[in-house]
Amino acid sequence: MATWEPRDAVEADLTALRVHDASPERAERIRARCATVLAARRKANEARAARPAAWRAWLEPALALGLGALYLAEAVTRALAVYR
Repeated sequence: MATWEPRDAVEADLTALRVHDASPERAERIRARCATVLAARRKANEARAARPAAWRAWLEPALALGLGALYLAEAVTRALAVYR
């Protein structure tokens, strides 16, 4: 096992700091709480994804089609203006 040796004053000062580790019981409690919260979020996201909004089913394609039509109309208008 290699030992760590400080190379400058900052690293030497860092060696003086105490290490605070959580007990295994506390770490397990935190892990369990996090797993519970993540499972609840996952369940909520799956429920939300399962039922998409009805208006989005037709609004997004209609908006894309409308913007595409405006772009093409402007392109044709400018092309005709060049040839006049």
